[in-house]
Amino acid sequence: MIDALAMEWQKLLPLHRTSRTVLVAVVLAVAVSCVVAAAMASSHMSVADRLGFDSVGVSLQGTNAAVLAIGVFGVLAVTREYGTGMIRTTFMAQPARSRVLLAKLATHAAVAGVAAAGACLAAFAAGQSVLATGGLGVGWGQPHLAESLGGAVVYLLLVCVWGVALGALLRSTAAAITWLASLLVVAPVIVQILPQSTVDLVGRWLPSQMGQQAIAAHPSPQAFQAWTGLAVLAGYATATLLAGAWRMVRVDP
Repeated sequence: MIDALAMEWQKLLPLHRTSRTVLVAVVLAVAVSCVVAAAMASSHMSVADRLGFDSVGVSLQGTNAAVLAIGVFGVLAVTREYGTGMIRTTFMAQPARSRVLLAKLATHAAVAGVAAAGACLAAFAAGQSVLATGGLGVGWGQPHLAESLGGAVVYLLLVCVWGVALGALLRSTAAAITWLASLLVVAPVIVQILPQSTVDLVGRWLPSQMGQQAIAAHPSPQAFQAWTGLAVLAGYATATLLAGAWRMVRVDP
């Protein structure tokens, strides 16, 4: 397993994918958090609205933008080699295909974890600085901050794992990214135009809703609680990963 990990890590280093993923995730997270925070800071709220305002959740809205960058990073962990045909060389060097998949998962998840932590911390700091101009900032001493930051990082990390799993299952960059974007971005938009009873029933099963619950200091009672939702998302990723591993082992190349 050590040889497989070393091989996958060497593939990451010369392509500069590590720094690029971290940079894109952080930039997207900060930009979106600043835009959302600016809109909220300039709005006129009543005293009651201010008391119920989720300053932490608003500051972390940028994770919804970073999630696609990290998910695509996971997809490319597998599909890049299938697209170029280099996967045959990889399997010649390491015949245990399940070990190759685990090594790809471990190395890319490690990078995604760094990118997720950087994106969440930067988004919160930037969002709070903007919200403070409207008297809506809470700073780093908010009681539920650690839980929200931790939930956001775990959410992004699980999406990376899901991306690796989709890449292994579909073997096509376009197909895997299309599925990932549909589940993370398109499905929530479609669900929102349905009747409210359907939104409450179906919405809680959407990955984006699970991520929203993870970052919120005041979660919605209509959706899964933060860590329950993340456990369900982990189940999605695990089921897809098992299917991808089966295909990688059973189907040539």
